Amino acid sequence: MVEGTSGPAGPGAISPAGRRSLEETALPATCTPLSPDEVRTFRDGGYLILRGAFAQEDALAMQDEWWAELAETHAILRDDPGTWRPIPGDLKRAKASPLQQAILTPRVRGVMDDLLGPGEWRRPADWGRTLATFPQPDARPERWDVPTGLWHWDSPTAWHRDALNGLFVVSFIGTVAPRGGGTLILSGSHRLLARQDAGLAAEVRDTNGRARRKLFEGSHPWLAALTGLAPSPADRIAAFMGAGAEIDGVPVRVVELTGEPGDMVVCHPTLVHCGAPNHGAQPRFMRIRQQLMTHEGRRRLSGAMHPR
Repeated sequence: MVEGTSGPAGPGAISPAGRRSLEETALPATCTPLSPDEVRTFRDGGYLILRGAFAQEDALAMQDEWWAELAETHAILRDDPGTWRPIPGDLKRAKASPLQQAILTPRVRGVMDDLLGPGEWRRPADWGRTLATFPQPDARPERWDVPTGLWHWDSPTAWHRDALNGLFVVSFIGTVAPRGGGTLILSGSHRLLARQDAGLAAEVRDTNGRARRKLFEGSHPWLAALTGLAPSPADRIAAFMGAGAEIDGVPVRVVELTGEPGDMVVCHPTLVHCGAPNHGAQPRFMRIRQQLMTHEGRRRLSGAMHPR
């Protein structure tokens, strides 16, 4: 979902009927909480930060559940950092907890309606992965750097060519401070992928995800340096998070997702992102719903999982 729509004036106006490329997809025109600036932010950067999207006290109650599960299942104690260590997989009990129903506040529901269309999506069965990332043993903020590996996107660009059919949603259960393990996103990358997708031959579009990633990474020297295909600048933080770049008229920059309990970030489903090391003092407690889909998106996802 990006800028460049045509049709009635005003933020969120729907473009004329007919096939639209991802670069030209418009947001549904609805009367919901998003401001014109927020609509533009999502279109241009591919993400929107919602501070206090759900109640902090609800997030803290979820956090208590997470610590209880960590203690019972992994012998990791909240008040004993000496027990903190990486755990295999996600927290299973927390993923199914009824407390997560508090995440879908009227504010969050309105944002989903604005971006996906009222009646076009349904309450998710859960709010995604339950990620507890503990500080590295040698954690020191000054050692943190922008990673080269694992930059990727979670949803095929083809599913969103004609309309936005899903979102990538990050919910903060705990405080995530700078350099504290927050997911890194590449703002504007959804627009670059849309343009690349539009220019590819059909047989190339259908190649596997790894091949498409390599194609994207090698499409510009700045991207090649970011992803390790080319030599890195001396200061990766300054180059990729500070200066950023403009590629084919699209501003791009690495953004670290930080926040407080109850915050949320909604992202375009093809926004390029990667995990980051935790060099902070506290674990990262975060939920990530990789594909919160519209009804049409769910049909496409089901078809991909169960091909005929």
